Amino acid sequence: MSLRRAAVLLAGAWTATATALTFPQTVEVDVVFPRNETYAPAAVFPVVFAFQNPALVPTLDPGFQLELWQNIAHNNSLALPDIDLGAVNFTNSTGPLYVYTYALNINTTNAGADASTQYNLAWSFSAGNCSASTTDSTEAASFGGGFVFNNVIFTIAKEGGVAPSINTTDADSCKDLSYLAFNLTGTLTVPDPTRQWDGHASCAEFSDTMPTPASGNPCAATADASVAASIMAGATSSACAAATPAISCPSKSAAMGAAVPVSVYTISAWTVLVFAMML
Repeated sequence: MSLRRAAVLLAGAWTATATALTFPQTVEVDVVFPRNETYAPAAVFPVVFAFQNPALVPTLDPGFQLELWQNIAHNNSLALPDIDLGAVNFTNSTGPLYVYTYALNINTTNAGADASTQYNLAWSFSAGNCSASTTDSTEAASFGGGFVFNNVIFTIAKEGGVAPSINTTDADSCKDLSYLAFNLTGTLTVPDPTRQWDGHASCAEFSDTMPTPASGNPCAATADASVAASIMAGATSSACAAATPAISCPSKSAAMGAAVPVSVYTISAWTVLVFAMML
């Protein structure tokens, strides 16, 4: 699956003025949805990630690789639009910053006839680090890194499952969220970002002793009801924008008259959430 194709994403949360960073800093990526729960079949099933300390995310040269498997035995995979982190403006972001994709018409196996089916969201996040060149300051820093893997197992059930809900403000819902975190001790300037580090001007230095923290804080990445509603509206709108939608969509005239979330949401006195669609 390509890491750079345009996909559905939610970008936002920045302050009007940037503050100078001091190190060490922790960057964390959390799976906001799905969780290890049982859900009802759904026409649009979101897959949502959140970044904490997002202003430093570009220094990791980040990328996602996602696979959604029907059954843990991996006997059938479902297509997900890619998440293009290269299209996100992380500048001056304070977070959490949400990005998402979705699966369509998720159901139990045997065309929905089975009582329940387990799914495995296998996700990996590419994160790079760098160190200063010891021979020539005009040369690029020494780059390293690779993919870090994680997964979330959930169930789709014909009876007893709840409708997919991105809202994770409840402590019991967020404490077991899947996450990855990175300890940064500083950043270095990339000498030639036009040909290195995918155009990013700086790269992250990881801690030598503990590059990935032993624990994270996924509850800090919870999505409130307005964020959840905007993500679901965006995912549905994207699915319905297809030439031949795979889901039942309202007519264009009905959609024009319907009350839908606008593109800017206030989520605190200091931050705004901007809803962006890459179709």
